[in-house]
Amino acid sequence: MTKSADQVQLGDRVFDPVSGEVRGPDGAQALRPQTARVLALLAERAGTLVTKAELIDRVWAETHVTDDSLVQCISDIRKALRGASGVALRTLPKKGYRLEIAGAAPDADAPGPGARPQRGARIALALVVIVAALAGAVLWLTRPTVPDRQITVAVLPFLNMSGDDGQSYFSNGLAEDLIVDLSGLSDLRVISRAASFSLDPAAQSLQEIAGLLRADYVIEGSVRRLDDSLRISAALVDAETGVNAWAERYEGAPDDVFAFQDDVVAALVRTLSVRLSAEERGRLGVRGTRDIAAHDAYLRGRALENLYTKETNLAAEAALLEAIRIDPDYALPHAHLAQVYSFRVENNWTEARDRTIRAAFDSGERAVALDPALPFAHFSLGRLYTRSFAPDQARAAAEYETALALDPNYDDAYVFLANVHIFNGRAEAALPLVAEAFARNPLPPYWYFLAEGMARYFLGDYAAAETALVTARDRNPTAPYPYRFLIATYGRLGNTDDADWMAMEYEALGRTATVADLLESASIQDPAYRDAFAEGFRAAGLPES
Repeated sequence: MTKSADQVQLGDRVFDPVSGEVRGPDGAQALRPQTARVLALLAERAGTLVTKAELIDRVWAETHVTDDSLVQCISDIRKALRGASGVALRTLPKKGYRLEIAGAAPDADAPGPGARPQRGARIALALVVIVAALAGAVLWLTRPTVPDRQITVAVLPFLNMSGDDGQSYFSNGLAEDLIVDLSGLSDLRVISRAASFSLDPAAQSLQEIAGLLRADYVIEGSVRRLDDSLRISAALVDAETGVNAWAERYEGAPDDVFAFQDDVVAALVRTLSVRLSAEERGRLGVRGTRDIAAHDAYLRGRALENLYTKETNLAAEAALLEAIRIDPDYALPHAHLAQVYSFRVENNWTEARDRTIRAAFDSGERAVALDPALPFAHFSLGRLYTRSFAPDQARAAAEYETALALDPNYDDAYVFLANVHIFNGRAEAALPLVAEAFARNPLPPYWYFLAEGMARYFLGDYAAAETALVTARDRNPTAPYPYRFLIATYGRLGNTDDADWMAMEYEALGRTATVADLLESASIQDPAYRDAFAEGFRAAGLPES
């Protein structure tokens, strides 16, 4: 296939306007000709608004098409760019679309044809993170803060120095294990994996990263694993001075990994003068398995689980089952296997739906039985009980509350517990939990804003709901949930044009925008809230079925 010399850098993806290919870490994806032309125009005018009318005129010329054709192209582009760092495609209702590439300053009101083309835009992930942080700054000002006595620590991904990209799961896994170990200590506040792993240490200094994460200390490290040797370097960096408060290098055999991890945690506890309760002291150094092969298989499965495709879901299952075969009493693989099965059902990746649901609950219950003190086991089981295929909101709430009692740093659990309250008609009880999660996570994912938007909607604060839901949609344009609530919110606000646009984009994701279908896909259990949701759709002018 012909390749253009004038390719366009879109975050960690490369777009070739001639071949119509978007190439990224997972390979190349060929776009339809119309979709490629839409993306080429948006990339040429990166950072500026391109109106719907101009896109249709430039791409389809003399051909008469409906708005649906453009919306489908936009949906295809978002799928091709899903997960890309440093790039985002924004919807501006009633106006058009804007492709934001790191380094191209957005200008919402400048659709002019004289805009300077952005070709081969350089990656500057720090700018994207700063913009994301500023988007929530006003909300953060009114949210509670974590007690001052707590030291805040961020653990960055450990560098893979093995010379084999296939070993990244292991180096990242050690950093994730460290996050879990430290999160169980009530005297520390530990930044979540989602936030700390979203930043690139190669693009900015550790002090800049610490500022974005609101961390007092940053932990960095590297791992070199060969067949018969293992070298781990780790350092605790003071965010204010940039000086190492502690650093150490460990060398030994691959089987020494657990001893290395225990030594690192103990050294950090000493250096930071962490106060340990008797229960915390008893759990320090206690691991779910002491079998290196089981742990390695678990790390592979966890890394694959996070990729969220049908193929990686199957591969994650195989790796986690391998870990369980090696050590049947290892709780973590069971807990993650429950989520792998749940994702498979939620995304229609299986024809054996009923059997997969049973397997999910069997795995979740087994994890809790094996290790009742494991926060993720309770979180995983709680999440299963919030799914539409087997809702039990009371059980879900109990599991989330247990997870939070075991790990007060578990910011995601605050949001999931908030969702339980929302689904059961208690939006007023959800907002403090969402606020707590925002206070603990400096770079919140889209579903934090979704939870706030849902709560605001059911409390009748539609303007605030719109603000939160637009942020949720912009942070994950391929997730269907923000669109559902934006349709209802715009209906309540009387903005039928915006509601129509959201409905078109929702259907471009392969969904059906009718009152009946939207209600069927909702997890809301409270009858009054379901009625309020339906009335929003009707006010938006959606058909009943």
